[in-house]
Amino acid sequence: MEAEFGPARRPLVIEDLQRFYQIEHPPEPRPWVVMSMVASVDGASTLDGVSGPLGNRTDQQILRLARAAADTILVGAQTVRTERYRPVRAPKRLLVISRHGDLGDLNDLKNADTTTIVRAVPPAADVDLAELLRGLGGQVVVSEGGPSLNGQLLAAGLVDEVFLTISPRVLGGPSPRVAHHQLSAAQQPWELRHVLHDEGYLFLRYRSRRSSSASVKSSATSS
Repeated sequence: MEAEFGPARRPLVIEDLQRFYQIEHPPEPRPWVVMSMVASVDGASTLDGVSGPLGNRTDQQILRLARAAADTILVGAQTVRTERYRPVRAPKRLLVISRHGDLGDLNDLKNADTTTIVRAVPPAADVDLAELLRGLGGQVVVSEGGPSLNGQLLAAGLVDEVFLTISPRVLGGPSPRVAHHQLSAAQQPWELRHVLHDEGYLFLRYRSRRSSSASVKSSATSS
């Protein structure tokens, strides 16, 4: 693994990833939201219907670091069923957004009453994600998709950071993108925090301009 610092390069170790992916955020009336996803060079977010084969060992390490910092993992029910999610350990929580409250045959999740929360949203209704996040408590939420949930979070201005892995594959076909939603073309560009690379993979960390401005204001106030 290597990190780019201008023309210089050096090997990366897990301690570097811990430093690069430390989550620091200003006080917010809701938890800080990190969207953690992987995509191919041409924007596909799944390979044979699941995202796992797109990543590599470093991608998995970054996901584990994000989850370790999170109080809540936010995910859509279809992603839970397709990716075969397992229960998380308390005090973490897995919050599943579902149109029908259906977790399929994932009995481990169904029995994990203390750590798995299923929020059923009728098909014709829109969930108020901002209100939902405020009611969660805690400091950090990691959103792991799928594309519909990510798109709703982005459209509502609720994503503070994006951890995005670019896989060195070109897949074509009908695979979904990282986010599906009609977003405003007037959105400000996101702030790139770093680019790392490993075995042809790129690891990008972006922060929204709104969240970066809030961090600056918070630092100025505290000093």
